Amino acid sequence: MLLKKLVIAEDDDAVAHLVAASLGDAGFLCLRARDGEAAMNLVRSELPDALVLDVMMPKMDGIQVCQRIKGDVLLSRVPILMLTSLAGVENRVEGLEAGADDYLSKPFDLRELAARVKALIRQNRRERDRNPTTNLPGSQAIEDKVYELLAAKEDFTLLYIDIENFRTYADVYGYRKADEVVAHTGRLILQRCRAIADPPPFVGHLGGDDFMVICRGSEVDTLREEVDEAFRASIPQLYTEGDIARGYITLNDESGEIRRAQIMSTSVAVLEVEADKYESTEQLAEVVTRVKHETRKRTGSGLLSIGSPPKV
Repeated sequence: MLLKKLVIAEDDDAVAHLVAASLGDAGFLCLRARDGEAAMNLVRSELPDALVLDVMMPKMDGIQVCQRIKGDVLLSRVPILMLTSLAGVENRVEGLEAGADDYLSKPFDLRELAARVKALIRQNRRERDRNPTTNLPGSQAIEDKVYELLAAKEDFTLLYIDIENFRTYADVYGYRKADEVVAHTGRLILQRCRAIADPPPFVGHLGGDDFMVICRGSEVDTLREEVDEAFRASIPQLYTEGDIARGYITLNDESGEIRRAQIMSTSVAVLEVEADKYESTEQLAEVVTRVKHETRKRTGSGLLSIGSPPKV
């Protein structure tokens, strides 16, 4: 596993050495910058997982560095923990308003420093991996969850949920309405998961109209039925009265012919995972890809169950 990379911007050699040694022991790869300009150059070249930034530095102070980083479209995602010997409220407010994500006053406990850096990186990763349409965890978070369960040798069930006839709906109603359908479906799945179990099953958004739920086998039937029922109940909100009355929508295909497309519905594929049969997330991903492919080939709403891992 690659080490998380930190830039430590601190002009005091003793403090920098102490911070780097402590964070190095905590599992980070630490890169040192002795002034603000060097910090900017390192952040640009290395795109670190986080920046530990002293306020009082030569050439460019920490406030200026923070403002420049947060004003850059690419660098702005780097979380910043500011360090300062200036303990006044005004100084903390100035740093936070400049864009700092967290603030720690000197002297500080090295254990707290490491804990705050780890928390910043976790939060930043969660935010970066959330789908902007649904705010649900994305592909990386789904993979991490699966890896966690496989490593713990815990059996689980994957539900791959997609929306039948979604692409045709997007062609007719436009992509803004299509995004609303995706966001609505994400909320609907999450609500049903929260209703059937505490803690609820894990819900992720692979992208487009593809969702993944990680749950227990005993929850599958209830969840599948309730998601389908709730989606059907919301159909009148998604179509015009005319399309609802007809039971289909019409559009011109590439040849200019008018064709019909059925009203949307949910489709669910189920993969029961016996953890000891899978050696890696990559092997499981092959099966998930097959599940998606088989689901796409079918017509009509319903359940598809695929249960065996590929031979290795």
